[in-house]
Amino acid sequence: MSSAGSIQIAQPGVASRRIFALAALGLGQAGIYFTLALWDGYHQQPFPAILLILIAFTLYLASIGVAQGLSGRTALAIALGLAFLFRASLVLEPPFLTDDYYRYLWDGLVQTRRGAGGELNPFRYAPADTALAGIDDALRARVNNPTVPTIYPPLAQLVFLAVAALHAGWIGLKLVWLACDAAIAVLIYKLTPAQRRLQSWLIYAWSPLVVIEVAWNAHLDLLGVLPLVAAIGFAARKPDRPLATGLALALSTDVKYFAAALVPGAARVSKRPLSVLIAFTLAALALYIPYVSVGSGLFTGLGIFVDRWIFNAGVFQLLLWALRSLTAAKAVAAAIVLFIVAASVRNDWPLERTAFWVTGAILMLSPTVHPWYVLWMVPLIALRPNRAWLYLSGSVFLAYYGLGTYRTQGVWPEPLWLRAIIWGPFLVTLAIDSWRDSWLQTAVGVLRRSP
Repeated sequence: MSSAGSIQIAQPGVASRRIFALAALGLGQAGIYFTLALWDGYHQQPFPAILLILIAFTLYLASIGVAQGLSGRTALAIALGLAFLFRASLVLEPPFLTDDYYRYLWDGLVQTRRGAGGELNPFRYAPADTALAGIDDALRARVNNPTVPTIYPPLAQLVFLAVAALHAGWIGLKLVWLACDAAIAVLIYKLTPAQRRLQSWLIYAWSPLVVIEVAWNAHLDLLGVLPLVAAIGFAARKPDRPLATGLALALSTDVKYFAAALVPGAARVSKRPLSVLIAFTLAALALYIPYVSVGSGLFTGLGIFVDRWIFNAGVFQLLLWALRSLTAAKAVAAAIVLFIVAASVRNDWPLERTAFWVTGAILMLSPTVHPWYVLWMVPLIALRPNRAWLYLSGSVFLAYYGLGTYRTQGVWPEPLWLRAIIWGPFLVTLAIDSWRDSWLQTAVGVLRRSP
């Protein structure tokens, strides 16, 4: 028997064992999610829930390793079935680690009511405003930062309005976000090469960050992530689709504003850059029409957020320690992001690479990095695997460490050791991977070899 024949006989057995291991690891993760759904022991002190999630993340990393090179209908069926089970275990549970969904529900409810001057506008009125008194005071009392008008852009507001009009509550919010989740999973499967398709799909679909922050905590971010991934698909087509790319980036921007930073790079690599810019501009502005009567007040809440909030900062915290000035740190962070945007334009990066670098830079340099913000990177590391960002998609759960203290004392502790665990290995790994095959490493190697 030839060696080639021996390999053909051995491969099915190896694949079967790995499929079994994948199923076992997935069932372990499912068990943790069902435990979170059925066990109330962490409600007084959330840290046990964080530990359970980190164990699920460890199993998830092992699953990614086992899935390398796997393919076939059996492996895919197991991956699909368990991904569905993860989400189903938590979708009927009220969000626990966050209260942002109360703001979503409040903004939608306010838009369904009419005041003396017509429809009430969440960009004009903060929840604490007396003009909104009597509109479900129980819900209003639960909204965080009640003196700040909404920060959420118009596409998010229109979804909030639709959910409120249907009286769908937080279940309705979750169903919308999970529909976006399913669409993203399909796009990732189509956009990745066949030889690593299952592994890339698992990076996204089995991510504890996606399961926890969407199926459980009901965060809206996938509403903006979906059009971003769609834009990557449109831009990659030959010939590309500039109008669709511009429209998709506009929809993404109208969920989280920073997606606008991807537009210059998308226009640069398009065969019709002007079409991208026109489609983006018209679509982004059109969604503001229902709220335009507020004028500059559209960005009041956003301005307050940018000016006041600092939480779980990564590289930004290092800038702040070095420069000892919040204004200077923000200026340097903005300059670095603009430099990367310019580099994406100058070097004709594909939109996939532009999205990875620009979004990653914005997150690293942001004064505030809540765990659900990292959702924007998970599909991008599925398309462009990166171990540093994969680590951060799990370590960022430790940002919830202070939740119990905050609920009892009103103070959210962020000890230095905690930030070191969240960000330290990420930054070190990112630096090592950036050094490898870089022009600087090449130059150093040349100098070492020189007489």
